[in-house]
Amino acid sequence: MLSNVVPYPPHGGVHLRILNILQRVAQRHEVTLGCHSWCEADLEGAAWLNRNGVRTITAPLSPANWRHVGPALRAALIAGQPPEIVQYQAPALRELIARERFDILQIEETLLAPYADSLPDDADTRTVLVFHNMHFVQEERIAALEPRRLDRFWRRANASFMRRYEPSIAARFDRNIAVSTVDRDLLKSLAPDLRVDVLANGVDTAALRPLPPPEHKRALVFVGTLNYKPCVDAVIWLVQSVLPLLRRRRPDLELWIVGRLPPREVEDLAGPNVFVTGHVGDLTPYYARSAVAVVPLRAGGGSRLKILEAMALGRPVVSTAIGAEGLDVTHERNIILADDAEAFAASVERFLDDPELWTRIVTEARDWVERHHEWGAIAEQQMNIYDELF
Repeated sequence: MLSNVVPYPPHGGVHLRILNILQRVAQRHEVTLGCHSWCEADLEGAAWLNRNGVRTITAPLSPANWRHVGPALRAALIAGQPPEIVQYQAPALRELIARERFDILQIEETLLAPYADSLPDDADTRTVLVFHNMHFVQEERIAALEPRRLDRFWRRANASFMRRYEPSIAARFDRNIAVSTVDRDLLKSLAPDLRVDVLANGVDTAALRPLPPPEHKRALVFVGTLNYKPCVDAVIWLVQSVLPLLRRRRPDLELWIVGRLPPREVEDLAGPNVFVTGHVGDLTPYYARSAVAVVPLRAGGGSRLKILEAMALGRPVVSTAIGAEGLDVTHERNIILADDAEAFAASVERFLDDPELWTRIVTEARDWVERHHEWGAIAEQQMNIYDELF
């Protein structure tokens, strides 16, 4: 398995998916994880994985200096490849793939797909590509949020390349995995002959047990990776457009913004009863004190593991449609969806005002994640794909 991140400790959705499936697959198969390391802490995470039964090999990367990757960038553009791809290549991982004979090479995320080119010509390795999202959709949506013209141009150019690249690179793999039917259908609309399996994201329902209702329903919680552009936009919109509407009736309402690597523009949102925590080791206390989990995303892709976690922990979710995209949720049954500020605020207030609605949605949501989003069942589906390849 090749990953752009060291998945331990699990800081975000990609980490959680890779780690939970990886650990279960490693109980039955001999697994090597090759991953990029971006900082010293990644080496500690890799050491933990090695101690816990997963052979893990890291290769250092850092944000690209375009002066140094200029020739590779020009070559990618001439070949019709997305310019972003040149950032995500480490010689050590290419050498690993060329040197060792693996039964299966599974690549997490399309940006890493060129690593498959390192397989020897005589290798009988089967290949699997996992789409954690449709990258071109994510880039298009983020471009719409970029305030600077040059950044918008870069995002849109990369999205244009990725729209052509993702279906073409998928055709070179033996199997493709999407995390939602939305992404599968979009990929097949661009390449109808592709075989695309859907393996949803999940949650560990045995570890995450429902919390009791909060004693005082005066707090909301947002959880996300805060150096991710869609999360930055989400919390700014939440604080500036939604929270003032809620505080007309509840001036003491708290908002907890929880997540690692908040940039200055997120830290600056902190104020009276608005708390920006940065990274925390345990999310449970923040869910425990909050009455509602909010997911006000207006960009991004894939599917939201944080929604599944909130549901497993017994907290109702108010989300935008994009925030819940990729999850087969049902509005008014196990979640409430709202896209403009007024509707979002009104949906939160419904949960704060109506204990029966709160309890009904919480119960339905917990039942839904138990039936459809348990990591153990998802890992079994992935291993069934491995069996079908041989």
